[in-house]
Amino acid sequence: MKVGAVSLGWSGVPLPRVFEQIAEMGGECVEINGNTERHHGITLDRMTIPQVQRWAADAGLMIGSLSGYCDFALADADALDAEVERLLVTCRAAAELDAPVVRAFSGDVKPGVTLEAVRPNIVAAFRKATRAAAVLGVTLGIENHGRLINDGPALAALVEEVGAPNLGFTIDTGNFAWAGRDAAQVRADFAAVLPRIVNVHIKDGVWTDEGFIFVPAGEGKLPLAWLLQQLAERGYHGMVYSEFEGAGDFVEGTRRSMAYLKRVVSTILAV
Repeated sequence: MKVGAVSLGWSGVPLPRVFEQIAEMGGECVEINGNTERHHGITLDRMTIPQVQRWAADAGLMIGSLSGYCDFALADADALDAEVERLLVTCRAAAELDAPVVRAFSGDVKPGVTLEAVRPNIVAAFRKATRAAAVLGVTLGIENHGRLINDGPALAALVEEVGAPNLGFTIDTGNFAWAGRDAAQVRADFAAVLPRIVNVHIKDGVWTDEGFIFVPAGEGKLPLAWLLQQLAERGYHGMVYSEFEGAGDFVEGTRRSMAYLKRVVSTILAV
């Protein structure tokens, strides 16, 4: 396992500086947000990708994944095809960058949209996207994002129905709790998706009367060390990224999160 961070929190910062800061924190890897033009002022294409690879190499970072965007919770066939293509644009960039994983979304709640109505379209869209991604050598990792499908067993059943070997999960450790799951449910959700996790975004937090509040990793109540231990026992060798979204200074919160993750991972790997 390698420890790093996702670039999204550095929105507005050029990628070379993002890479430098992650490296200064002891990071080994980075997930680049797919909306690079919006967040980092650069479009990922065949002209810019070699430069991005050099920046990462100069910082000693592996580009482990890209954050893709898509919404498959749609009824309109043309709109669904457009969303598949939006995801595949990121997959093509990932292939050029030699990044093996692209984060994907299933879609979120909308007025008048039920999961029962759009689930067949979600399955069909992921079947189409995974076939194209496989040709590129890319694995898709569905994030437990939003509120439409933010339930571990339901997500596991979705991946099973799609039936693609290059489809798994980008586990966002904070999102089950954010969506209203209690501590026991969160652990059960982690266990349900554990066998198919291909990418890890680490958040931590605490349950309060106002909802689930994010804090630096290791300072909250989520069973992060347990999850990472379980992943190690299953032979997971992928990336473990800090994705701090709590209050206060982002860089400091990320630094504290990464320091915790490096301690936990080094302890696990030393056994």
